[in-house]
Amino acid sequence: MFFNYFYNYRFYSLNFKNLQIETQVMTPKLMCTQHPDTTVKITAAEEVDEALVGHTAYGCDEVMIDYEGKTTPYSQPKDITVKAKEADLPLGEKFFLTPRMPNPRLEEFERAMLTLEAAVLANYFSVKLMGRQAIRWVVLPMVADIDTLYLVYRMLQHKSRIYEQELGIKWEPIEIVPLVEDAHAQLKIEDMLASFMNKLEEKPQRIRLFLGKSDSAVKYGHIASALSIVLTLAKTPQIEERFGVRIHPILGMGSPPFRGGINNPQLAHLEVLQYSGYYTVTIQSAVRYDVSYNEYVNVKESLLAACCVRGVKAVDPELYQIITQASSNYRGVVAKYADKIVEVARLVPPTRDRVSWNVYGRSLTLHDRVVNMPRAIVYTSTWYAMGLPPILLDAPTVVELARGDKLDLLLRALPAYRKEVQYDAQFYDPAIAERYVGEDFVKIVNEALDYLDVRDRAAGTYLALLRMYRNESNIIAMAKYRKFLG
Repeated sequence: MFFNYFYNYRFYSLNFKNLQIETQVMTPKLMCTQHPDTTVKITAAEEVDEALVGHTAYGCDEVMIDYEGKTTPYSQPKDITVKAKEADLPLGEKFFLTPRMPNPRLEEFERAMLTLEAAVLANYFSVKLMGRQAIRWVVLPMVADIDTLYLVYRMLQHKSRIYEQELGIKWEPIEIVPLVEDAHAQLKIEDMLASFMNKLEEKPQRIRLFLGKSDSAVKYGHIASALSIVLTLAKTPQIEERFGVRIHPILGMGSPPFRGGINNPQLAHLEVLQYSGYYTVTIQSAVRYDVSYNEYVNVKESLLAACCVRGVKAVDPELYQIITQASSNYRGVVAKYADKIVEVARLVPPTRDRVSWNVYGRSLTLHDRVVNMPRAIVYTSTWYAMGLPPILLDAPTVVELARGDKLDLLLRALPAYRKEVQYDAQFYDPAIAERYVGEDFVKIVNEALDYLDVRDRAAGTYLALLRMYRNESNIIAMAKYRKFLG
């Protein structure tokens, strides 16, 4: 207990003109997000009050203000800060704001810089109004190169220094949190951190490392993306020992198994064991709006009970080969049905003020072409609408592993996998799926389910919804039944 306490807390001093302020900084455990995975429409204007509710009602000690591919007002961090002051909330003590900025390599450079300015301004107001620093971290998504990460790090330093020099207001440096959302990049995270730390003048005592499941799953499938996170978490103690730095992983996962399942009331207690080693986990929109409050509390208790627990994990070298195998198989499947995915994805309604995926989507290199795919939530919802939950796209790999007597190796590494498939099978209808992916692939899916001894199929109300005409209302109705959009 003392070990966890010691490494979760640090003490800093802030100078506001002649005022000396001491604050106790804790690594947050529950990160409330603005993901559009709920069936409920939330406007940008409503997100200010939503942030306060995330702390007061849902117990989140961190709110991620999302600017990636999203039309969030740049005043939002300041607006939340002002309202938190009015509500007498412990912003800067037990409650923090963490913007997720646009990656300047992928979106407009000016949007990235404006987001950083918004973060610095929020700190100006929080220190001025409360004597506390509201923003300690900024998330940089889609990290694939050190140069962009270091650019953002330097820009934040420069912007903060200007406020200190011109206004006499000082706060602790805002830390950059790299969000790595690619399975292969996650497996090379040690090299990335080594390169980044070599550029820093002073070695940090702690690094928060964000591991994203959703975009990795879109690129490589569920098996490959799940294994890469499990293996990365298993390697964390080794990385800490090499650099002499504490690594506090953040898991970015949602409700459907394809996106991690860690917010799912029926799976959370299993997923927290499968992905043990995290310090922070996202609390996305669906688990706050589409399930009962009692179900949410059960999820929350599971997440907190397993938080910060470092288990000793044996890593079989063959798992790396399975990642390559599963990734290749998955991309071969998606390449065949890319046009169908895009066609159905146009029917999935947005539930946040985001930039259209047609403008800011995900580009996948599928053999001989590059395809613009929807972002993860729309993509996931699309496959459910096609009667084929996306976790089943790994069926060829399951069949190959079973025939080669290696399925047990996968199930030991991913102990929740069979339950995940069993859960998603209740949303699978071979007849509907066949209309989109054909008879041959449905046969492979059925064979994989047989190997896993999963007999469930869509039935009752959900089956009736699946067999209705596909439109926005129908997609939302199925999502309400599942208790998540995607």
